[in-house]
Amino acid sequence: GAVAGQSAVAREDLGEDSRDDSGAGRSTLRRSATLPPPGADPGLIELLENIAARTEGRTEGFSEKEILRMQTAFNRFKIPGESDLYAEDLFGLLSYLGHVMTHKEGVQEVLREVTTYDYMDFGEFLSFMEKFTAYEREEFRKKFDEFDEDGSGEISMQELRGLTKALGFMPLRQMIHEAIEVVDQDSNGQLNFDELCTFLAVYSHREGFTRREVSELQRQFDRFSVAGSGLQRGQRLLPPEALSDALVQVFGLQVTAFTHALGEQLASGQGLQKSTFDRGGGEPELMNFNEFLIFARKVRENEHQVCCEENPQLLSRAQAKKEEEEFRRADLDSSGGISEAELCKVLLKKKYTPLRSVIDEIMEDVYDEPWDPAESELDFDEFFDFLLVLSRRDGFLRSEMEELRRVYERFDEDGSGEVSAMECAALFRHVGYRVTLEDIRDHVAEVDANGSGQLDFREFLRLMRLYREKELAKIQAAFETSRDRSTNKIPAGILPDVLRSLGNDPPYPARPGGREGQQASFDELVDFVDACRSEFVKKERKKAGFSDEDLEHFEAVYRKFDTNKNGRIDNKELQNILKEFGWEPKTREEQEVLMRKIDQARALAREAGVTDVGEDGSPNIKFWSFVQLARMLRTECDKAEEEKILAVQKEMRFSEGETEEFRQVFRVWVRRMRELEGHAQDSQQSKGPDELSRDGVRRLVRSLGISVSPANAALLDAEVQSLDEEGRLEGAMVKFDGFLRLMRWLLDTDFAGINDVAAAQS
Repeated sequence: GAVAGQSAVAREDLGEDSRDDSGAGRSTLRRSATLPPPGADPGLIELLENIAARTEGRTEGFSEKEILRMQTAFNRFKIPGESDLYAEDLFGLLSYLGHVMTHKEGVQEVLREVTTYDYMDFGEFLSFMEKFTAYEREEFRKKFDEFDEDGSGEISMQELRGLTKALGFMPLRQMIHEAIEVVDQDSNGQLNFDELCTFLAVYSHREGFTRREVSELQRQFDRFSVAGSGLQRGQRLLPPEALSDALVQVFGLQVTAFTHALGEQLASGQGLQKSTFDRGGGEPELMNFNEFLIFARKVRENEHQVCCEENPQLLSRAQAKKEEEEFRRADLDSSGGISEAELCKVLLKKKYTPLRSVIDEIMEDVYDEPWDPAESELDFDEFFDFLLVLSRRDGFLRSEMEELRRVYERFDEDGSGEVSAMECAALFRHVGYRVTLEDIRDHVAEVDANGSGQLDFREFLRLMRLYREKELAKIQAAFETSRDRSTNKIPAGILPDVLRSLGNDPPYPARPGGREGQQASFDELVDFVDACRSEFVKKERKKAGFSDEDLEHFEAVYRKFDTNKNGRIDNKELQNILKEFGWEPKTREEQEVLMRKIDQARALAREAGVTDVGEDGSPNIKFWSFVQLARMLRTECDKAEEEKILAVQKEMRFSEGETEEFRQVFRVWVRRMRELEGHAQDSQQSKGPDELSRDGVRRLVRSLGISVSPANAALLDAEVQSLDEEGRLEGAMVKFDGFLRLMRWLLDTDFAGINDVAAAQS
């Protein structure tokens, strides 16, 4: 926001009113000498003190902090490697600083008062800004007078939202309330022009973000920033290449393309100016937190533009209604009329299932009155605010998002801010989703916006959203099958059957809200399923993420080796079971580690609600403890396999992104060959790593459009055979690590001209 400009506006207008000897003038001055609220941040306190000092004539001009802020922004837009700014880039610079009165004619008129040249240095820019703030103040005054219909010199809080939007700001309802807490200290519900200018300065101090939003922005800035050096020693600064990742963590994956392009432009040293793009970039500059806030505002502005482009019919109707209402001056706060039914259509289009609880919570943030689903309407800006909050939370309630963050941080074992596929698999099992490591790898590829091969919190949140939507789709299908068409609700008598069909076994918890014996709407069914979820999660943890098919197999093997049929197996019997799965310890040290793991398995079984797990330290192990042990050993095998893949990846000189692409190709062809050979999809939990047959490799190569001669086919077969760990000839198979070696061999030998084919396809 235009902190310098707005505080200067406040200063100049307060100065004018302070010369008024009337009681009204003194009252205005008294109200405008705003005191900071308890616990205000130091920057806000300094801002209000500056306004007070200018009001009382104790200081003039811009403060050092304001000048530094303008200097930093000027450097972003000046010609790379020079000290001048092209006049054509002045409009972008003003917008970057948060100024909204950037009409070309008005700005050029002010510019001509400072220079007649097509460029200016920073000193001339400061002179321009002194004159521009006076021009902007007059434009603000004109808009204020338009909204002050009765000529009282004050506007209501209801009119304030309409006025700020008319000025070109995009205030979230909560931000308006926070700024008003500071400005309207007499609590009369009215703002005069001086208070409006102070309001805009307070609003711009945080670039229009709420305290909660600024706190989250600061958290992400701290995570991605580095310690400054030289003159910037002692500061935390954000490298341009980290800008996109930091902003995505705040706003969501949907902003990735915009933030990535912004970060690339800054990292090139080009800055933000556009007039000399072909001159080449200078040295990229790191940014402080205040500048990071500006870029966050630019993201929000871009989101607003995208919202307009994606909803042209709602926008045009809103604009038409706004013109009509402005003509009548009947409802200054409304600029649209978007009903809940229309809102829900947009949510469905964005692949969010509209839930009553989510809609009501967001409405508390963006809508001034109590929301009536049948009667209330959003104007277009409130509609944008709703979608912005929705996307930041990815459709979850605030409490759900906070809980997911706590779970994520628990499984981010190294505190890196990213979880591997291995950690993510354990995380998903913890929250009650039955997944395999290969499933997770597929999902990671689906949401891995930054191509790291791991999931940051935003990517994890998106993945959880996808799973939640699948879950809601099942609930919706069950609801549609069972609902009474006349009431659009599920009769109470068949509700247990519906819950059972969704995988929730009795006994059931009490219905939320004490609605026993009543029919259930879709939202009520969702609430009930969620209430059952804790029991479901407990059962899934008991199963350690294994499928029912896996558990049946484990139980059959367990019974086979439980020779005396007493419901527990001793150490010798356990060794035979582990050998069956290829998990047996081979040294005394491994045997001792295994005994410790058995106690850990008992602890996990107890945590999952199993009461009869045996005594700690006992060499005997019961079935549900064995299931937890099996999960631990399976995870160790997966980790060993993953470490092996990483070593081969490094040896073969592939990046993480390339390895993940090869992994997806490998898995697709493994599944395809199973289908061609008529094999059922084996359970992924209890069998070994996937393998691709020699015939599958041939088919894959041919699918690339490569013609394989008999001589080349023989070479390919020989290479596949050499990579078969079991030394098979006719039935040669390659695991994924061997597949990576095969890909490197194909590329390095340019097998059958594969490099030209790949280049042409890319």
